[in-house]
Amino acid sequence: MKNGTTQENPPGQEHLQQYREKRHEVDLSIEVVLLVVGGLFFLIFGALLFMIDRGMLPYSEGSMYGLFVILVSMQIITMGKTPFGDLLRSWLVVMIGLFTAMLGTLAIFYPGYLAVTIRVLAGLIVLVTGVLGLLQLFTAKDKARVWMKVPGILQQLTIACILVYGIEMVLGIITLLPGIIPTLLTAILCLIFGVSLLFLAWCIHMVHRQYPPGDGKEATTTPPSPSGFCLLKEASLTMGNTFNAYQGVLMILLGFLVLFITLGIYPSFNSDGQIGLLLVLTSLQLLALGQFVGSQVTRSWLVVSFGLLCASAGIFSCIVPGILAGLIQPLLGLQNILTGVLLLGTQIIAPTLYGIRHPPAEPVVLPPIIKRLFLVLAITGIVTILFGINTIAPVLLPNLLGMIAYAVLIPLLIITMGLLTLITISVTQKLQQGAETAP
Repeated sequence: MKNGTTQENPPGQEHLQQYREKRHEVDLSIEVVLLVVGGLFFLIFGALLFMIDRGMLPYSEGSMYGLFVILVSMQIITMGKTPFGDLLRSWLVVMIGLFTAMLGTLAIFYPGYLAVTIRVLAGLIVLVTGVLGLLQLFTAKDKARVWMKVPGILQQLTIACILVYGIEMVLGIITLLPGIIPTLLTAILCLIFGVSLLFLAWCIHMVHRQYPPGDGKEATTTPPSPSGFCLLKEASLTMGNTFNAYQGVLMILLGFLVLFITLGIYPSFNSDGQIGLLLVLTSLQLLALGQFVGSQVTRSWLVVSFGLLCASAGIFSCIVPGILAGLIQPLLGLQNILTGVLLLGTQIIAPTLYGIRHPPAEPVVLPPIIKRLFLVLAITGIVTILFGINTIAPVLLPNLLGMIAYAVLIPLLIITMGLLTLITISVTQKLQQGAETAP
């Protein structure tokens, strides 16, 4: 109250909190995020190579190359960026990206069996990307020819691309012909390449800020979606569902592997690589989408730093086995428990209680697809909590009961989580298509 009258809220007061969050949010595109994580990968790998060469640390070569192939695959399935250039993100391209991602995942789980195959694949990817990227950079009419005429960030972008593509060609040859140069020189090249990727990520980030999409200054265009065969049409997956699609397939694959290991059909897989991969995927979702433990967070610099820390721990665990697995496994279990609790609390329990306490004037009939979504989310939350409990059971209960619970329930819970993830994607895609077609 002021002078006996009620002071009105200033205009836009209801959007003040949104403005504050937006002001502190770091706007990072998926392309920039993947380049930053890739640069971090090569910086860590280059630094570790000095100690690995001296025999101070163990080294999982297959797992390292597998993680690299997965990072490349994420570029394919999220943006259509392939070693052969930028393609329409069709269903066929997404399926190829998922296939290479699964191949990289298997190399992480069983690095000794796929070490040569994944190394050759990684070498070909790097070599082809460098050669074709450098060729397209100077032959395309809308790239270096135009960029070098504009002083500032576009000229720096050209230099960054030349550095990245040039070093990629050298690293591709080194990867395909191991031992051609000393390991220490390879480590130095990896460090330089990591810095170059970070420089390229910064240039692209600044270009996006100075030349926002849609202002007519960016030369890149998306080719129209061709009609005809459905696999050649542009994939309608959102960015979040793209990540979830890979994670769903990953969880199903992981669940069956754990089941076969329990039955004695397959040998034990690389638990360090598996935990490291999950950490890297968690960091990518946090950095690219702002999603963490089942909730949406503002991508502030503190959150970005935490995401990069998770990525660093995951990369280290994939490259150097036997050090971080025992420390990270309980944290992943707690993360899943917290994710499940927040999912149930924010998506199921809180809306239900609010509806009971504040019933609408007229009964609202939910469409069957919404009821199906709520049911899937409820089951997902419960299964995620159970998975988290069974993940930390061998640590908290190192006895027969804990090991039995781990051996029997873990594979079934993992497979269920993967199937629920894919079902959730299907339901949300239908809801999105219904919203787009609605008048």
